[in-house]
Formats: sequence, C-alpha cells, structure tokens
Amino acid sequence: MRARVMISSVTKDDVPLGDLSRLSAIWNDASGVRRRLVGDQPGDTVTFTAIRSEVRAHLVTKYGFDAYIFEETPGPGRAPEVETTLEANQAHLVIGLFGAKTGWTVGDQDPLTPTLREWRAALQQTLKFRLFWLKGSVNPSKVPGELGAVLKELTSYKSGKVYMEFASVAELFLKLDNVVQDYVNTAVARYARDAAAKEPSTQTEKWLLSSYRKRAELMQAALERVAEGLGISDNVLHLGKHRQPVSLHSVPAGFGDADAKKFVAYVFDDESEDRKRKALGRLAVIACLGSITDGQIRRHFGNVEASEIYSGAWGLYAGDPIDGRQALYLPRCSNSLRMEMALSGAITWLNQHENDIKEMATLRQRILDARV
Repeated sequence: MRARVMISSVTKDDVPLGDLSRLSAIWNDASGVRRRLVGDQPGDTVTFTAIRSEVRAHLVTKYGFDAYIFEETPGPGRAPEVETTLEANQAHLVIGLFGAKTGWTVGDQDPLTPTLREWRAALQQTLKFRLFWLKGSVNPSKVPGELGAVLKELTSYKSGKVYMEFASVAELFLKLDNVVQDYVNTAVARYARDAAAKEPSTQTEKWLLSSYRKRAELMQAALERVAEGLGISDNVLHLGKHRQPVSLHSVPAGFGDADAKKFVAYVFDDESEDRKRKALGRLAVIACLGSITDGQIRRHFGNVEASEIYSGAWGLYAGDPIDGRQALYLPRCSNSLRMEMALSGAITWLNQHENDIKEMATLRQRILDARV
C-alpha cells in the first residue's frame, strides 16, 4: 500500500519563484521546474495552482506516494466539507499551503472553509500535519471568530515541526522536501522496528555463517544500498541546506571484538586520502553487527575525555570538538532492515542538529587544510 498524501491550499496568491537553482540536488527533474511552473511566460511569480500540481508530481515521482488534491480529484458525490475532512483523517501526511485568501465558505453552521476543516481535522494528529505559510500574508490575530481561532491554533506551532514560513517557491520546495524526507525516515524506522525487524532473517543467518571478511563485504554492500535508499547520494547526505560528506563502514561483530574492529581502525586516518582542499570533514557512518558501548567509542576516537557522545534508539553519535572528527555508530545491524531502521532514525536526529554537524565538519575542514 502506497502512503497517501493530501495536498491542500486555500489561496490564489502569486508567489515569487526565488532561486530555483537551489533545488538541483533534491527536486525531481529540477532543471525543468521553471518551465513546468510558468511555461514560456515572462515574469518571476507563479500561482498556487501551478505550485500544488508541481508538488504532487514531485511526491509521486520521487517518493512513489499516492498524492491527493481535492480540487483536482473527482469525488464520489459527498459534500465537499465532508469529503475533504474524511480525506484528511485517512491520509498518512497532510501538507497545507496557506496564503492571503481563505477561500469560500459552506452554507451551514460551521464558519470554516472546506480546506480549513481539513486542517482542523489534521491538527488532531499533529504528527502527520505540516503547514507552509506564505510569509507576511495574513496576521491570524486580526481574524475574528472561529476562523481566527483555527488560524491561531495552526500558527502556534512555532517549533518548525508543524508550521513553517516561506517567501518563495524555491524556499517552499526545499522545506517541503526536507519535511517529506523526515516523514519517510520516521515511517521506515517505525516499520522496521514494529514489524519486519522482528522477523527471522535468512540474511542474518547468511551473515553469521560467513567469515569476518565475507561478512564485512556483505554488510558493506547492504549498507550502501540502504544509504542510497535513504537519500545518501555520491557519499553526500542532505541535512536541510547543509550537504554533509559521509563515509560508510561496517564492523562484522561486536565493537569490542579486536579482529572485527580492525575493519574501521583507520576511519579517521583515511579521511585525508584523495581529499580536495576546502572539502568539509566527513561524517563516518559505522554499522556494527553487535553492540557498541560509550567506552568503546571513546577509545576508538582516541580522545577519552573530550569526545562528546549522544545516544538514541537508533544508536550513538560521537564528535570531537577539538579536531572536528564525528561519527555515527549503528549497533545490532544484523540484517538490512535493522540497518535501515538505525540509519533512518539517525538521519532524523542529524536533521534536528544540522547546524552542529555543519560546524563540526567545517572545523575538521580547517584542520585538514592546515596539514596540507
């Protein structure tokens, strides 16, 4: 079953295009975005109708979603206010686009438009609702009545998890794709944790019956496939606006096993090989078949006191604020699904700490450049 995404907007504003070149690394067929949005027409703005259709095409093509737009989808004959609320409740993810116009109202006792009724329903499950608000379009505090109350509730989520502002099409698309990637990572982690990862795996059995070297090769191939599926392309992980270089490594046993740990003994020493000047420091991603402890990581870093270590359900992150080295440690990767669960959870965590990861990578860059 494909994930169902509802795309919903209540505006007819024209939105500035912005710098569409910023989409080159993340948007489906980014080179053709401007042509699809405005055709051969002059000008630097685009309607929300065109934006909505482009978003749907992106979600269907890049992520394989079943994307639903009420205004463009024939319904079974139910009243619009009923149909849209039903879809909002059934959708896995609801994406709202809001500008300066609140749309038409329905002639009943509810003063809200069908779209705002969708959003009111979606707000009951805030984990699946994301609202993108055209900057400077409406001041919710000046809208009276129940309509104003719903708008205030929508915009009260200032943490960036539910409510995000944008000033251009480029900014909207960047933020929207980041939100969807985060949703995919979370969904993968939940699926692997709650279902597939608990099942017996012939892959696990094959790995365990192989020699260390063969097992490391099998794990490495699996890690590379998983990383690509989670958006790591050409050894680069996209964290918001930051492009973080990564290196992928596998440990074919517990991290305390000396024979197994030698497979990642030179993770940080190898970083300077084939490196270009001014290249950001890498984030090492280390998948381990067995468990990993805080002490083992500190000894691996070689800086027991200074290393900063953070743990989550997915594994551990370690960084050295003195020399900028940083790494993800993913324990208990006994098959591809567990590996995917761990890495997707780690990526979600990294997105929440984008600035810290970037600062560490920049510090590492300066140190490596000074050694040349």
